[in-house]
Amino acid sequence: MSHLTPLETCLAQALDGIAPVAPEMVAPWEGCGHVLARDLVLPHDLPPAPEALCAGFAVAALDLVGASGGSPVALDAPQRVAPGAAMPPGTDAVLPEEGTDTPPGLIEAIRPVTPGEGIRRAGHDGRAGAILVAAGRRLAPRHGLIAARAGIDALPLRRPRVAVALEDAEQAGFARGWLATLGAVECEGAADLTLRPVQDHAPRLALAPAQTAWLSPADGTRGLVLEVPARFDAMVAALLGLALPALAHLGGAVPGAETRPLARKLTATVGLSELVLLAESDDGWLAQPAGLVTLSGLAAARGFAILPPESEGLPAGAALSATPLDLPFG
Repeated sequence: MSHLTPLETCLAQALDGIAPVAPEMVAPWEGCGHVLARDLVLPHDLPPAPEALCAGFAVAALDLVGASGGSPVALDAPQRVAPGAAMPPGTDAVLPEEGTDTPPGLIEAIRPVTPGEGIRRAGHDGRAGAILVAAGRRLAPRHGLIAARAGIDALPLRRPRVAVALEDAEQAGFARGWLATLGAVECEGAADLTLRPVQDHAPRLALAPAQTAWLSPADGTRGLVLEVPARFDAMVAALLGLALPALAHLGGAVPGAETRPLARKLTATVGLSELVLLAESDDGWLAQPAGLVTLSGLAAARGFAILPPESEGLPAGAALSATPLDLPFG
């Protein structure tokens, strides 16, 4: 296998001099699925001021000490509040409707409340300066909700442009769906990464089962070109072994990792990087044979690892760090 180029060498040569794409300011709801260029930080306490948790009357708790059905306390200038409404100045609790009586022309408290009852205090959901999502992670819909609630109108996101120039409809469909989960944006013309069929079917990459795949700089542009093998198993390995690290580099993303023990022994071929698909079991990762991708194995897999060329394998019980298969950037 000395004539094959190591995976790490191929990646290093291709990515040398390639900078991450420039951040774009994107509205939170439009940015879901893309990668944060900077930490998502709360600009202020959330909520910024106390707010009502339930409907009722905003009151000062000390004013209602001793209130009961036999000794009601009239509410002076009662102020109704709805859930989520800001608490009026001088109030610190919400008296629910069932805690009142309404004789003609009056609203009376028939029970006391404790300070803070029925309200969400300032900073309850998060304090100013708290990092909610670290740079390099994928923006999820829940993060968009948090950003919107915090009054953040736009977030700095990296969105690599990818051109899918694959002739095989199955390959193109899979690649488009998979790339969308990585925060890439499909485009036509000039792209940061272009997927195209292999031009030379001779083995050249020391990655099983994608020996005919290749990643290189595009001619005359700042982009990259990934040559995708015709076989589905080699295509999957090429995307995970080459496209994923390329997009992580372009997007400044940090792939996730989950470490579990191996449920059974894993053997490997020295001198060759090998893709390993990993299913979950009660005993940890259930590894499929190294360098082998089957449709049933792909359906069962929850993560993957790439064994380095110096690996002879791992015994049962050994810890193995895997990247999530479906959402590798979180």
